[in-house]
Amino acid sequence: MGTSKSYGGPGNRSPLLPPWADGETSPLPNPNPDTEQPGQDNPGETPTDPSPERPETPLQSSNWATTSRHFSTYASGGGGGSLGKALSSYTQSKGGSRQASKSARTGRKSTAKLGGFLSSVATSGVRVATEGLGLASTILGMPVELALGAILDAIVPDGATPDDSAARRAINATLEEMYNRFELGEGNLSKLEAIDSNTAKELIIFSVTSYIFEKFLQDLQYCFEEGNIAEDEVIRLEREVHPYIEATVKVDLLEKQVDVLTLNWSGVEGQRFCDEIYSQAYALLEDKK
Repeated sequence: MGTSKSYGGPGNRSPLLPPWADGETSPLPNPNPDTEQPGQDNPGETPTDPSPERPETPLQSSNWATTSRHFSTYASGGGGGSLGKALSSYTQSKGGSRQASKSARTGRKSTAKLGGFLSSVATSGVRVATEGLGLASTILGMPVELALGAILDAIVPDGATPDDSAARRAINATLEEMYNRFELGEGNLSKLEAIDSNTAKELIIFSVTSYIFEKFLQDLQYCFEEGNIAEDEVIRLEREVHPYIEATVKVDLLEKQVDVLTLNWSGVEGQRFCDEIYSQAYALLEDKK
């Protein structure tokens, strides 16, 4: 697709970030120095090191042994192995779809901010949308990769928890998807103004499935470090789980009769929609047998 970049994909332990999210980019100056940047509740506080990451809510030990066995059987190609059955057991080990969705706090918040950004792009243009994220108008004159890095920081800043990390990686992957779909490498952010409701909904759903995948990788890493799954099996699961999750939930979520470009993402309506799509996504996985 022209000069568009492609996503690096998962490595042996966790997905790699593309160049604009590697931490090497200098932070953009705050256009309003006397105010806090979006998402920085305690700007003077230094985040603690989130590594090594562990599930924030421990997986339920009564179910995890079964879940581990399902994944190991599937990844090793053993008889009776089913990825759907393994992901269903995994969701149950997190307390079921309701608890899994409830614990996805940063995931839901970042998806809502992404939805608000896309809505603003469609209705008011890229300049207004980026300023709405607290970014200076000079962002539009920057290389697209740097601009997307700034947008990533505004939607979901670096955080100290595994949930923060999963949400950041999910939004990063979504921005990469957006970068490729709109061929932003061949132009500038103004190309986003051609977005329609269906495309916006697909990007929002992509952010949800990416978040679920990132949380899965964190839990799988925990399991791997405990010695329950072999390294080569982990690598295969990383390669196959995300497209499976997306295929499982995409059709049902796309059928929701909601125009995401007119939704009030910063209000109760947007919060309710995010709660619903996360809950439904986990419920669809839990129901797979």
